[in-house]
Amino acid sequence: MSYPARFLLTAVGGLCVILGFIGLVVPLMPGFVFFAIAVICLSSASPRLHKKMLAYPGVGTFLQDLEATRHLGLRARIVAALSSAARLLGGTNRER
Repeated sequence: MSYPARFLLTAVGGLCVILGFIGLVVPLMPGFVFFAIAVICLSSASPRLHKKMLAYPGVGTFLQDLEATRHLGLRARIVAALSSAARLLGGTNRER
């Protein structure tokens, strides 16, 4: 991946982390959506950070589900992303 693309993904990921923390405080702003976007951007920008995120139970499951649905159709991808986000939000893991 080129340097400008990594820089852009890192910048967007960092901005989404900040917006996610703001969303935890502000009632009408969805912090979870911004954290999910940040995980996707930051794991795409850095392979080392991707490995570290895979080690966390909830985030790792979220990333594995997104990688597994990469080659599916749009409808199946949306259903899989919603179920993965619900598991991440609800705190349930298949590993337990």
